[in-house]
Amino acid sequence: LLQYAFRCCCKGSKFWGTLTLVFAVSIGFIRSERGKDIFDQQIEAFGGTTTANLYREYISPGFMSEEHLAFQVEAASFFDNRGAEIILPMMIPVLTSTQCKSILDSIHKLRDYWKHANVSAGPFPMFTLGHASYLHGNRTNLNFILKKEFQWLYDIVIHSLENYLGEKVYLKEGANLPGFHLYLSSFIWGFPVAKVHSDIQYSDQFQTDETYSLGSKKVISFTLPIHLPVLGSHGLFTYTANQTSLELKFRKFSKFVREMHPYKVGHLVIHGGLLIHQIAPSFMGLPGDGRITLQGHGFYDSELKSWALYW
Repeated sequence: LLQYAFRCCCKGSKFWGTLTLVFAVSIGFIRSERGKDIFDQQIEAFGGTTTANLYREYISPGFMSEEHLAFQVEAASFFDNRGAEIILPMMIPVLTSTQCKSILDSIHKLRDYWKHANVSAGPFPMFTLGHASYLHGNRTNLNFILKKEFQWLYDIVIHSLENYLGEKVYLKEGANLPGFHLYLSSFIWGFPVAKVHSDIQYSDQFQTDETYSLGSKKVISFTLPIHLPVLGSHGLFTYTANQTSLELKFRKFSKFVREMHPYKVGHLVIHGGLLIHQIAPSFMGLPGDGRITLQGHGFYDSELKSWALYW
């Protein structure tokens, strides 16, 4: 809708452009208020309802009010106290520019396997290579293709995570392999359209096993930028109750702090999955521009004393 409004204004149809813009903002407001209503209905049952179902209500898509976001930050702290650990983002150099170029070539070679994320992005150019559990559920039919093309990359990521975490890391059998987010050139990514969320996919992926209940496991997420837009800054917004670093750009709100963690091509970014976060807006208006990243999650298996990776 925002893109259509922009085009209308550029072509001189200011009336239709303005009308569409008002409609888009109204939808965002309605969705925000709906999320707050859900929270108000369930706040008295905080901690008493099924944990996973209750927590999902705090993670509403789209735009949201500052008050609702403050509830999310409080909820993350609540579940963190139940056993999961919120780990702040850490960045580790793992790939050379030559290796990143090789990965990009492979991604474009597998263009027929890209999947448009129409549920999350509507008409805008967001794709995946590989299946993401938050979009596609547990679908492993692309695992063979990903392993054949990117096994060397998985080996590097596993080695880097083992060095950082100090314990064995492996790819979980029967789960989606880590895959790629592909945000291609569009002015829309310069707006804060990304969802504010926590990565709770493991409670869905393995919900048949009670030992994987939300809050009972240590969880991580990781992002490895392969290609970033030419202009501007690019990274991850995190939302916490208090400021965590004096070196990061930040903005203080009444009940929480938003910090900007910058990305660098070839540098692996690791953070706790329950950490409230959001893809920061970035300018991707140039032809051929884009943001391409390897994405994955992990949980700690206390019996095996190791970390299982999936997407």
